[in-house]
Amino acid sequence: MNVRELTFRGEDKAVLYACGVCGSLFSSKVYACADELAHATARQAAEECCAPCHCACGVVIEKYYTACTDCRERHRLERATIITDYTGPVQSDAVTGEWGEGYSSDEDTLREYCKGYDEKLPAYCWPCKASPLRLDLDSILESALEDQHEDAAEQIVGDDELGAAIDKFNAAQTCITYYPDHTLVIVLDQERFDAILHPAEGGEARS
Repeated sequence: MNVRELTFRGEDKAVLYACGVCGSLFSSKVYACADELAHATARQAAEECCAPCHCACGVVIEKYYTACTDCRERHRLERATIITDYTGPVQSDAVTGEWGEGYSSDEDTLREYCKGYDEKLPAYCWPCKASPLRLDLDSILESALEDQHEDAAEQIVGDDELGAAIDKFNAAQTCITYYPDHTLVIVLDQERFDAILHPAEGGEARS
């Protein structure tokens, strides 16, 4: 890449090195080594800034990534445990889903949604973790005490009653937010799922 050297006006020695493509700057001052090596390292960083990077599979990848989209997907699936007895909400980035943003109330509903809206059924989906709405006494008091004097915590009155009220409030809540659990996976189409894990064997290596 075309590296541009930046100097102080009237001086010849480079103080910064700029990527010739995006203009990102690299300084020798961030490297804890001899001055000559630090400058060489900064210049190399500028040279490599926008140079094409390749995934281990050979595909050119985006800047700041170490693997392509397909390989990242495969690696995530390889780390996940396949489950078959889950009945709660599910999520998939490949479809809109019943609730939007890929979420559906369960696997059967996801299948019905794809059929009804003529969307291709994903090869897999993620089970979801529930995050119910909850208030926390300690967090509330900590926030309230931020602008108080250092002994204010010892002067609090009624915290037990407040805690009981919060417990009652929490028990009454029905608001639940769901997030995909990427440690587990539900296979919806075994053939296509296998093709994602083993693309060299042929087939459609997409979800």
